[in-house]
Amino acid sequence: MAEQLAPSFVWRSPTKIVFGAGSVSRLGDEVAETAGGGARVFLVTGRGFLRRRGILKGVLDGLSAFEVRLHDRASPFPSPAEADAAAKECGEFGADVVVGIGGGSALDLAKAAAILARHDGRAREYATGAARFERPSLPFIAAPTTSGSSSEVTSGSALWDWDSTKQFGLSGASMFPAVAIVDPRLAMTMPQGLAANTGMDAFTSAFESYWNVDAEPMSDALALGVIRMYSRNLVRSAIQGDMESRAACALAATMAGVGYSNSSPNACHGVGSALTLYWKVEHGQSVGVTLAPFLRWCAGAISHKMGALLSALEVEDVGAACAKITQIMERCGLKTRLSDLGIRDGDIGRIVEGTRWERLEQLPRPMSAEELEEMLRGAL
Repeated sequence: MAEQLAPSFVWRSPTKIVFGAGSVSRLGDEVAETAGGGARVFLVTGRGFLRRRGILKGVLDGLSAFEVRLHDRASPFPSPAEADAAAKECGEFGADVVVGIGGGSALDLAKAAAILARHDGRAREYATGAARFERPSLPFIAAPTTSGSSSEVTSGSALWDWDSTKQFGLSGASMFPAVAIVDPRLAMTMPQGLAANTGMDAFTSAFESYWNVDAEPMSDALALGVIRMYSRNLVRSAIQGDMESRAACALAATMAGVGYSNSSPNACHGVGSALTLYWKVEHGQSVGVTLAPFLRWCAGAISHKMGALLSALEVEDVGAACAKITQIMERCGLKTRLSDLGIRDGDIGRIVEGTRWERLEQLPRPMSAEELEEMLRGAL
């Protein structure tokens, strides 16, 4: 009988994390340790940001001992076709290791290229289940320049098809990055809006991980730490952008990804997909706008865990928790009402229809389409 009271879970966290200001200087050493001294490196970045900031030159200098192919065409919302093109180039180059430096989109594209380069099919086939990954991914090293996607420690890659208004996802156990180099100096390059949006993504993910029906003690501990760190630092990171707050948010984002790789984001992200696909709402904004309403919905079902959550937020009750979330978003320059994003009452049905309902199955309190519709109308 005593065994029934003990938690039972499987924990996944295979990524080596290298954290600290200036840690990107270790990239060459990590490549050599991961893939060998003569490795061929397929380097994926965005379309010019790192070059304009002077960061790309330093990265390439650090990789001077290796043969490097630069793929600097990652877009903000990479498509399956972009993933196929990157994978084709990666395979033709004969890469031994893939390195991604940039925001979540660049890392997701690099991650997709690393697994697809070892396979013959197209991204859409694997994302829809028409094909399955048979071989492990090429080793992947991630260095994020934003603090919120957590892609540097997760096994998923998000892809977007605007023509069919669909979001696709690639995922597999071998897609976890081999190494995450989390350098807060890279996060210093973020403008206010980007710091707010990416931070809100990970902040929201921590709440979702905490109320997930699959949550367990280790993911809960990480989620509470993430919530505490963002509640204290996100506004300062977005507005002042000082090293201390940016470093705290960089660490929190990585912690969030480690946690939610085991207890995943759910309802806010399920609704957020529709907001991004149909109204082009930035990802962090799209998931954050429903965080307070979903917290109200879930609170009673996780009453045994609410004390720790309220303590992490440094508030006394659920109402105060929702008010603090709203205040953080407003101070960061984010919208807290759907109407502020251009959503009208007549659009609610489209959001409900476009919601990824498989994600809402992880809520501790079941929600019907009619109940979601009512909640969203209350958020207008």
